[in-house]
Amino acid sequence: MVKLDEMYHHGILGQKWGVRRFQNKDGTLTTAGQKRLEKKDTKWAHKNHDKIVSKARKDVSKELDQYANQLLKNPSSMTSKGKISSSAINSYNRKMAELMNESVKNVTAPSGRVVQFVAKRGEVGVHMALADRGYDMQQLKNGIWASGRVAYKKKNVDMV
Repeated sequence: MVKLDEMYHHGILGQKWGVRRFQNKDGTLTTAGQKRLEKKDTKWAHKNHDKIVSKARKDVSKELDQYANQLLKNPSSMTSKGKISSSAINSYNRKMAELMNESVKNVTAPSGRVVQFVAKRGEVGVHMALADRGYDMQQLKNGIWASGRVAYKKKNVDMV
């Protein structure tokens, strides 16, 4: 007979109570926790990519247009066939990445990583990437190819 003023709890046999799956006791993440946070960052980046890029481009458009006009006035920025030289394109992309990084310096992903822009090589534009705070983006100063391979290096960059 059960008394109404008593509370009973019947656990499940073999159930482990208080198991930490994603965080250690000292607060560091387990490997499963790191993968979970990485997945969360990726989802956040895909969701917010267009908004971040469009706002950054809007913020730097005037300065970037002035730089482009200045760059095109230089006779060495054109090839003999009348096309824009690859060095001028790469210079423009580096300037674009620099200005856009300054524009989004306070934007962080859920894990605390920061949004960074990296210059493309050979075509106009930048890639958005997530980097650890304090990461030296000068390591990628030569830009990256569309495949994600760092120019003049063999490692790849995870682009969003």
